[in-house]
Amino acid sequence: MLAYIFNRTLLITAFCILLPGTLPAVNAGTNDTFKESRELQRSAQKTLDEINKYVSQLDETERALSSVGRADIGNLRKRYESFSTELEKLEKAQARAGSNIDRMRTTGAEYFSSWDKANARISDAELRQAGASRRARVLERHRDLADAVSEIRVELQPFMSDLRDLKTFLGADLSPRNVSKASELIRESQVEAETLHDRVAVVQTKLKQFLKETPE
Repeated sequence: MLAYIFNRTLLITAFCILLPGTLPAVNAGTNDTFKESRELQRSAQKTLDEINKYVSQLDETERALSSVGRADIGNLRKRYESFSTELEKLEKAQARAGSNIDRMRTTGAEYFSSWDKANARISDAELRQAGASRRARVLERHRDLADAVSEIRVELQPFMSDLRDLKTFLGADLSPRNVSKASELIRESQVEAETLHDRVAVVQTKLKQFLKETPE
C-alpha cells in the first residue's frame, strides 16, 4: 500500500512539472497542446528579441537627438539627418515589437484553451486538478506579462509623438535658434526615454521568467 501511495505521488509530481508539453501524446488533442506550447515559447522568445532590438534602437535615437540639441557644435544638418534616420529605424523596431506582442497574445490564448481542453479529457480527478492548478499558475504569469506590455504600449504613444514633432519642427527651420526653442522638449524626451527604459526592463525580466516557467 505504501509503495502504491509513493508511486502515485511521484506520478502526480511528474504530471505537474511536465504537463502539458512533455507528456507522451495519447491523442490529437495532446499533440495540439504540445505544438501550441512550443509555438508560445517561440513567440515569447521572438517578442523578447524584438523588444531588445527596440531598446538598442531607442538608445541610438536618443544619442542622435542629443547631438542635434548641441546646435553650436559641428554640422547641424548632418546631425539632424542622423536623428531622422534613427527615428525611422525606431518606428520600424516599434512596429516589429508590437506585431510580435500581438502574435504572442494570440498564441497564448490558443495554448491555454488547448491546455484546458486537454485537462478536461483526464478522467483521474487528482491528476486533472494537478493539471488545472499548474495551468492557472502559468496563465496568471502570462496575464501579468500581458498587462505590463500593454502599459508600455500606452506610454509609447506620447513619447513617439514628441519625437515626430521634434523631427517636423526642426526640419522646417533647422537653425540654432529653432534648436534652442526645442531644447525643453528635447530634455523632456530624454527623461521620458529613461523612464521608458526602466519600464521596458521590467517587461524584459518578466518575459525571461515566463520563458523559464512555461512548459516546453
